[in-house]
Amino acid sequence: MPWGILLITLGVIVLLLAPFALLYLRRRWLTGQGGLFDCAWQLHEDAPGGGWVLGVARYRGETLEWFRAFSMSLRPAVVLHRFSTAYVHQRIPQGVEAIALFDDSPIVTVRDRVTGKTSALSLAREEVLALLSWLESAPPGSYLRASSPESPPGA
Repeated sequence: MPWGILLITLGVIVLLLAPFALLYLRRRWLTGQGGLFDCAWQLHEDAPGGGWVLGVARYRGETLEWFRAFSMSLRPAVVLHRFSTAYVHQRIPQGVEAIALFDDSPIVTVRDRVTGKTSALSLAREEVLALLSWLESAPPGSYLRASSPESPPGA
């Protein structure tokens, strides 16, 4: 009888710890695919100061990939393409945002030049500089091809 209780207890412990172990292994795998940094994304802009989801992001060639922090998915939830993304502005978190987001992380707003959709993300100050450098280092004229539907193919 004591062995049965011990096995049940160990089974319960394994079941409780398995999600945390899987999240750790996922983060390690994503880190191995390219350096990760903490980045919160505002998925729902309808509530002032709300709609923020914690996550991590990484640069992969011409894209910025964002992953939810507490997800098992190995695919990014959001992908920004460098050639179609434009910096709009930056601001300091206010009210509830200051509590919900990472410490000392300004909010950067970017716009997709093709769809016109804006997105807000919160990053550490060093990562804001990296994002701006990454956006500015796009090949000259690459954003024109993405934003000009009337341009001929291969222009």
